[in-house]
Formats: sequence, C-alpha cells, structure tokens
Amino acid sequence: MNALITLASEGSNGKWLPADINEVIWGTLAFLIIAFALVKFGGPFVKNGLKSRSQKVADRLGEASSAREAAEAERDRIKAALADSDSEAARIVEEARRAADQLGTDTETRTDQEIVTLRERATTDLAATRIQATADLSGELSRLALGAAEEVVAGSLDDAAQQRLIDEYISQVGSQN
Repeated sequence: MNALITLASEGSNGKWLPADINEVIWGTLAFLIIAFALVKFGGPFVKNGLKSRSQKVADRLGEASSAREAAEAERDRIKAALADSDSEAARIVEEARRAADQLGTDTETRTDQEIVTLRERATTDLAATRIQATADLSGELSRLALGAAEEVVAGSLDDAAQQRLIDEYISQVGSQN
C-alpha cells in the first residue's frame, strides 16, 4: 500500500491509477461494501429466484414426462384397439361367411323339399288326370258304342228286345264303375 501512496503523491500514475489515491481507496471500499450488501441481501433473492426457476423447470419436465407417458399409454391403447378392430373385422367376415354358407345350405334344402313336393303333387295330378281321362274316354266310348248299337239294333230288333239289351248294358256299365 505504501507503493500506492507513493505513486499517488507523485502526480500522474499512468494509465492504470487515477491521480488521487483517495479516490482509489474510497472506490474500492465502496465497491466492497456494495458487493457485500448485494451478496448478503440480494443473494437470497437471487437464490430463491434460481430455485423457483429450477423448480418450474423441474415441474414442467415432470408435466412433460407425465404427458409423454399419457401419450404413450394412449398410443398403446389405440394400437390395442386397432388390433382388436382387426380381429373384430375378421370375426365379422367369418361370421358373414358362415351365415352365407348356412343360407346357401338352407336354400338348397328348401329347394330340394319343394322339388320333392312339386313332384309328388305332379304325380298325384297326373294320376287324377289319367283317371279322369280314362273315365271320360270310357263314357264317350260307351255313348258312341251305344249309339252305334242302337243304329244297328234299331233296324233289326223290336222294342222289347231293344229295351232288354239297354238294361243289360246299363247294369254292366254300372257294375264296372
């Protein structure tokens, strides 16, 4: 310090120190007091500010981590839902195939039953038509034969013989039906 005082008393101290050493001493002392006051009184505010900022950053990181975990869980849920929807779609397609196969089988069975029923009905109708046609033909033949016999007999038979032949024919036809 003596060297500083000596330098200050000589006048100009060069470019590093001002001409007045008291100014250096008081400036240094003021700087130290202000630095001490800032550290003593401003330090807690700065520390609290940095702590709160660090806490906010940590909270935001926690929120981001929670949001990320929630997003990953949602992603996994969506993937599972997609897998479920794929299996559900496959199940629905398989069920539709089974229903279509069953419908085809049912339709085929019903068609076969209808064919059998129609054949039976056609056979019955054919038999009834055949019987009716035979009866109609028999009746028509009887009428024609009777008419022809009348013509032939009318010329050669008397009324009593003709009546007897008609009665015999009627009883014969009556016994056939």
